[in-house]
Amino acid sequence: MASSVIRVGIIGADTKASWAGASHIPALAAQPQLVLAAVATRRAESAREAAELFGAERWYADPYELISDPSIDLVTVAVKVPAHRELVLAALAAGKAVYSESPLGAGVAQTEEMAAAAGTLHTAIGLQGSLNPSVRRAAEVIAQGRLGRLLSARVCEFQ
Repeated sequence: MASSVIRVGIIGADTKASWAGASHIPALAAQPQLVLAAVATRRAESAREAAELFGAERWYADPYELISDPSIDLVTVAVKVPAHRELVLAALAAGKAVYSESPLGAGVAQTEEMAAAAGTLHTAIGLQGSLNPSVRRAAEVIAQGRLGRLLSARVCEFQ
């Protein structure tokens, strides 16, 4: 990443139900040194739609093609946790900086494996869920005691 602009590729940038669209894309847009260079989803149609909606230069239906793109400096992994390991390890093997959503792995062993593979590459694990307006509002309502004594909770995303 020798240039002053960091070219980012986001894996999991679906337009309808993704943390990337709700959080990563707006965060990237607010940083002049970051450019959304590519997006990847599981299907060509949704990848193309994501590129158009989010203003990415390219799109991929195969996340490994995004990872192997020599113009990508930083790979963001914003998919479900079971897919983190393979994608993070592939990006690290390609010499890319990696940003992955939390939790990093599906267990301690996976997390340790990915941490060891990082070596000296730039990496980060996102914990931005606490900044989500819905999460903040729920925490406020709970802290005020408006729901009584909570014994359990189930969190669902409605579309």
